Parts: sequence; C-alpha cells; structure tokens
Amino acid sequence: MRKVNLPNNFTKPDFSELAESEDNLALKVRYIALSYLQAGKTVLETAELVGRSSRMVHRWISQYRDFGLDGLKDKPGRGRKTQLPVEREDEFKSKILALQRQSVGKLKGRSIQKLLKDDFDIDCTLSTVYNILSRLNLTVHYNIQNRINLHRQNLAESQSMSSNIMKNSRINHSD
Repeated sequence: MRKVNLPNNFTKPDFSELAESEDNLALKVRYIALSYLQAGKTVLETAELVGRSSRMVHRWISQYRDFGLDGLKDKPGRGRKTQLPVEREDEFKSKILALQRQSVGKLKGRSIQKLLKDDFDIDCTLSTVYNILSRLNLTVHYNIQNRINLHRQNLAESQSMSSNIMKNSRINHSD
C-alpha cells in the first residue's frame, strides 16, 4: 500500500489527547483518525477504523496541512438560515405578546404571518410561522372564554348526536 505524505508538523499535536478532551463528536472522529495515522496506520486502515471513506481522511489531512487544527473544525454557516434574524427576535417576541394582550380570542397563525410580512418583510408559510414560534418558545394562547364556548359547543353537538341515535334506535325497534 502506498504511504501518504503527511504534513511536516504532523507529529507535533497529540491527536489522541485532543480526541479525549473534545466534546464535538465530528471533530473527535477527525482527531482519532489522525491519531491512527500518527501511529503508522494507512489511510485505508484509518478510514475503516473510523467508519469514513479514504477520501474523507485525505480531506482531513489536507485541511490540517493547509490550516492547522482550525482546518479540522466545521465552518460556520452550515444548514439553513432562519428567516427571522436573531437580532430581531426580541422585537418579534414583544410584538407577539402585545398582539396577544390586544386580541380577543385566539391569535391566529395568519395574523402572525401578516405581522411577519408587514413588520419584518418576511413572506413565509404558516408552517414557518409555527416553527419560528416554537424556536422562540412562544405559544399562542386561547382566550379562556373562547375555550369555554368551544367546550359547550362540542358538548351540545355530542348530546344532540346521542339523542338522534337513541331516537333512531327506538324507531327501528318499534317496527
């Protein structure tokens, strides 16, 4: 098997020690892989031991060669960006709380969607509205009187259905 050309400063850090103290799992795997290489394993053996491809191990070697230990860390900005910028979250929270105090009845997702469009220039789906609310630990509260009315309505409907069933069963039995 072909020996890989390791960087000149490759023996300097103790990768196994770095792996022991690292909390980030992805970075821990990279340190472990590089510690195997320090111990004389081949890239293919190392890749198999850490459960990654040899191409990935080569990439880590290259990143370490070019950027040092910082090159092994994940770059910021991975993943989808939130539509509501972090610096405007407090403003959004205060507007939602003010809307809840003003509204009679339930504050609806469509109202929040309109607020996001009008005040924050964010055109989003209802699903995104609820995701933003969830991320910010905001819940939309019902007015207590609306809850009571909803329960009364549901109770009346179920009682009406029960009496209709009873009437129909009496009619069928009398035949």
